Amino acid sequence: MAHIDELAWIEFRGSLGEAFLDYGEVLEEIGRQWKFELELAAGEAEAAIASLKGHWYLVGVDTKWKARQIAKRLKRMQEMAHGIESHGRRFHGAYRKHFLGR
Repeated sequence: MAHIDELAWIEFRGSLGEAFLDYGEVLEEIGRQWKFELELAAGEAEAAIASLKGHWYLVGVDTKWKARQIAKRLKRMQEMAHGIESHGRRFHGAYRKHFLGR
């Protein structure tokens, strides 16, 4: 099983608060990077697929519709990456709230 190296190096030993803070910050950064990458990929994939020729009698409408459907999947993944980013930001705060009472 592959690991995300940035997260795998963080050890939950010693000060858990610091470890959870580091983990949350790395999660936030990974989510931000994925969100950006998927946004670019959605636009590029849609444009590339839409340029293909579809059935001649549909004048390319079928290809454009399929391109939009594929791009929607990438945009949905982008929303999930945004969720990773925002929950990574909240991770340390949840630890502080529930275990440190702050």
